[in-house]
Amino acid sequence: MKTINDYSEEIYKCTKCGLCQAVCPVFEVTGLETAVSRGKFTLLNAAIGGKIEFNKNLAKHLDLCLGCKACYDFCPSGISAEEIINAARYHSYKLYGIGFLKRFIVANFESKLNLNILKVFLQIYSKTGAIKLVNTLSSIIKPLKNPVYLFNSQIKENIQYKKMKPVKDKSALKIAYFPGCINNYVNKSVKNSILIVLEKNGYKVNIPDFSCCGIPARSAGNLDSMIRLAKQNLDKIDPDIDYLLTDCASCGSVWKIYEDILEGDLKQKAKIVANKAININKFLVMQNIYMPANTKINKTVTYHDPCHLRRFQGIHEEPRALLKSIPGIKYIEMEEADKCCGASGTFCVSQPEISRAISAKKGRNIINTKADIATTSCPSCKIGLTQGLCTNDSQIPIYQPVELLAELYSKE
Repeated sequence: MKTINDYSEEIYKCTKCGLCQAVCPVFEVTGLETAVSRGKFTLLNAAIGGKIEFNKNLAKHLDLCLGCKACYDFCPSGISAEEIINAARYHSYKLYGIGFLKRFIVANFESKLNLNILKVFLQIYSKTGAIKLVNTLSSIIKPLKNPVYLFNSQIKENIQYKKMKPVKDKSALKIAYFPGCINNYVNKSVKNSILIVLEKNGYKVNIPDFSCCGIPARSAGNLDSMIRLAKQNLDKIDPDIDYLLTDCASCGSVWKIYEDILEGDLKQKAKIVANKAININKFLVMQNIYMPANTKINKTVTYHDPCHLRRFQGIHEEPRALLKSIPGIKYIEMEEADKCCGASGTFCVSQPEISRAISAKKGRNIINTKADIATTSCPSCKIGLTQGLCTNDSQIPIYQPVELLAELYSKE
C-alpha cells in the first residue's frame, strides 16, 4: 500500500494547478479552497516537507471530499486525488484514530451481529403499527416530514420475491452474487429483483455469507478494518466462478481494488476475482435477457450515474440500455446525470449541510425531467436523490433499473 510520502510528487504537482475548481461539487457549494484538491494538497505538501504539523486540524480538511473522482476526469496530469486523500486519511487514522461517529459506523458495518440486529429492528418497525404512527406524527409535526420520508423510503421494499418459471437454461454458468449491506440488511427489494430476473432467465446463483465490502472503513481512513473485511470476503468466494455480480456501485468498485491493499496469494486471488466482478446492469445487457411481449411498464424514467459506477468502473451506457429495453418505458436524460448526488456513503452524515446543498441541485434536475420514476444503481445514491427531492418538496420514487425489470416479470 502506498503512503502519502509515496505520492509526494503528485501532491506537489497538484498544488500548482486548481483546474478542478470547475468540477468539484463541494467547492461549488462552499467556495472553500480546501474543498478542492489543490487546497488539501497544499497542506499535505507542507506537512510532508516538515513546514507544518500533520495535526487534527489538517485532517479535518480531508473530510471535505466526496471521493467522486470528478477531478480525476478533469485533471491534465491524471492525478487520482481520491486515492491520495484516502492514503492521507489512513495516515491520520494511524496518528489520531477516528472520531466517535465514524468509529461507530465502521464498527457496526464490520459486525454481522449488529447488522442482523438492525435488520430485525427494521422488520419490526415496518411490519407493526410503528411506521404508521411515525408517518402520522410527521404529517402533524412538519419539521419531521422530510426526515421521516427519507428514512421510510430507504426501507420500503418496492419488489417482493416471487418464484419465476425459467424461460431459458443458463445453469451452466457459475455465478456468485454480492448483495452488499444495504440490500442484505436494510431493504431487500434490489436483492429480490435480482433473484427474480436471474431465475426467470435460467441462471443459478450462489450467495455466500459475505461481510461488508469495507468502503465505510476506507472512507473513514480505517484501512485496517477494510483489509480484515477483504480477507473475509475473499475467503468465502471460489475464484473459479464465471461472474461475481454486484448491484451496489460502491461495493463493485471496492472488489476492484482489493488487490491494491493485500499481499501474497490473497493479492493474486483478489486480482482474479476483480476481473470477474461485474455490475448487474452490464451483466444483463451482455446476456441478451428475456423481455415479455405482452407486458409493459408505462412510465417515464430518468437515470442518475453513481460516481462509483461511471468513473470507477466505466459503466455508463448499460443502465440506460437496460431501461430502454424494458417495454413501455420512455427514457429521458436528466441534466448533469453524472454529477455526484452528495450522499457519498457517510459524507451525508458527517457533512450534512454540504450534502443537502449538493443533493438539492440533483433533485431539481430530476424534477425538471418530469419523470415518473428516477433510477440509479447505488443504495447510497438513492439516499442522496431522495434527500435532494425532499429538499424540493418532491416524492418521486427511486428505483434501480433491475427493480423495474423484476416488476415487469412479476406482471406476467
